[in-house]
Amino acid sequence: MRYMEHAVAFDCDAAAGRGLELLGTFYTMGATGRWPQVLNIWECVGGRSGWRKLMESTSLARTTNPALNAWWKTALEVRSGGVDRLMGAVAGCPAIDDLRRDKVTGSVLVHELSECRPGAAPDYLAAVREELLPILEDHGHALVGLYEVLMTDTEVVTVWATDPVGHESLGRAIDAGDDRISAWRHRSREFLTHWREELMTPYPGTLLSRGDPL
Repeated sequence: MRYMEHAVAFDCDAAAGRGLELLGTFYTMGATGRWPQVLNIWECVGGRSGWRKLMESTSLARTTNPALNAWWKTALEVRSGGVDRLMGAVAGCPAIDDLRRDKVTGSVLVHELSECRPGAAPDYLAAVREELLPILEDHGHALVGLYEVLMTDTEVVTVWATDPVGHESLGRAIDAGDDRISAWRHRSREFLTHWREELMTPYPGTLLSRGDPL
């Protein structure tokens, strides 16, 4: 919780040269993944040029960036380490402004981190957008993220916002052998070599939160 609070308080203007905006900080729900674990999703402002500026302000100039140094000092006290992924949004992936405009929220976030055949990421994510999205919308899921993991050609990430009712609805459809879901499972194997999902809860007061207490 202290780390999530710390992430929300990150001063993007001072510490990251206005190059980041927090999409959300999420707590992995027990029984679905590693715990305790927090996942942050940041949107890089300005695309490729924004990423260059971010590298310069937070990596190359890290030792001379007092705001970032102060943030890191506290972060190292409340977390044990981490893994980062640089992700590229593909066509159909909502940006923070889109999520805010459409009032997308969820008490449960579905985070899928999958491995695909080398080079198959764009085709898989296009299939998710065109074929899986309508199915999940029928079960109370809204698209949050549709990402190709950069600096690798074998990873993809999708994120969906829902709630316990939507999660149960989808689970019951899977149990009943829903034809559309079964067809999607078969279809996804054309692209994926491995997939896994975990459930997360957003920190109260952040963009996607419905105000549920943690």
